[in-house]
Amino acid sequence: MFAIRNALLNAKRHKLKSILVILACMLIVIFLFLYIGGLKANSRMLENLPEAITIPARISNLSGTLSTGMMIKESVIQGIEESDYIADFFYTVELGAALGDIPEDQVPEMEQGRMNFPLCLGVNRLSAYSDLDDKDITFIDGYGLELMESDEPVCIVRDRDLALWELNAGDTVDMTLFNITYPSDNAVKDFRWLGSYSVRIVGSSREIIKPDAERRSMQVIFPIKWLQKLCNQKGTMFFADSARFLVAKPLELNAFKGEMKELGLMSVISQAKPSPRGISLIVNDETFIKSATRLKENISLMKAFMPFLLIVVGLVGFVISYLLLNSRKPEFAVMRSLGVSKRSCFVTLFLEHAILDFVGSFLGILTASMFIGMTAGLAAAVVILFFISYMAGTSAAVVMLNRFSVMEVLSALD
Repeated sequence: MFAIRNALLNAKRHKLKSILVILACMLIVIFLFLYIGGLKANSRMLENLPEAITIPARISNLSGTLSTGMMIKESVIQGIEESDYIADFFYTVELGAALGDIPEDQVPEMEQGRMNFPLCLGVNRLSAYSDLDDKDITFIDGYGLELMESDEPVCIVRDRDLALWELNAGDTVDMTLFNITYPSDNAVKDFRWLGSYSVRIVGSSREIIKPDAERRSMQVIFPIKWLQKLCNQKGTMFFADSARFLVAKPLELNAFKGEMKELGLMSVISQAKPSPRGISLIVNDETFIKSATRLKENISLMKAFMPFLLIVVGLVGFVISYLLLNSRKPEFAVMRSLGVSKRSCFVTLFLEHAILDFVGSFLGILTASMFIGMTAGLAAAVVILFFISYMAGTSAAVVMLNRFSVMEVLSALD
């Protein structure tokens, strides 16, 4: 308590010098706050970047020319569905359908022109059919959009086709389904018999007339999970015709791409021969990578410069303390001549500056908080870093000033 009381009395006695120390500490703390605040802001921006800039990806053929009408293996679809790096996964399958029960032996090769519904689509969610809006669909009571995520034998039929075939929403009809493949890597569809099934029409959709539509207006929409189950029961290979998704962990792009490579997906080769095989991955990550790289570079640079900044703070503390204390050598000499030990002198001067530094840092934080928002954690980090660095310089200055000849100083006073 004696040392603290002496320190307070010294600070009060040397008001001008004390005010200069407090002002210097205020300015340094404000600068440190802005610097560390900028570092944390960059880190926060990097963490939130995936929400601000999404990374869409899709399966394509090797030449990158197709986004629909492909043959994507079921193993690839399952691998993508099970991946932790994938979000909002949408995939579809094209198929054809005919009303009635058509035995397999009667239709070795069903022609598209003989089908009631040559344009059918299986979806894992209705959003997978991007050309169709929710408002374009009318469901019967008890059914909704989530039904397309199930494996129920249901479908949505286009209004025009309901009228053409004298059907109504709510009817249960027999349909013969046909898988679509592209044999020999050509663009000609091959319809393969999948079986006859009773399907309930649970909704109707308006015809899509959009000049920029991704597909032609689909006549019937089925839940793709049901179609996959049928293929597995029949022992028929299942192929999706399109697949798109968002990268769930954009900050782990390399790990994501490595996992996709293990599934057999390759980079696009624009010079490759066009093929309906969906074996390439297109990731639109250029904007995200540029932004993330810039933020990472800023963060790395600021972190690398931090030790040098703290050294500079220590040097500033040393210079200010040395210059202000140097003129007080006679005071120290008198204290020493009265029997005060070097250690006691050091403690008194150290506490004096520690109190001034604390007051300056508190005022600096208070001033900065008036203009910029801050958290308690950020304020504590700034004060701790400043106090350690600045007081290290002050301690060095006090130690150096304590190394003088008491007799020489007292003789000079005489």
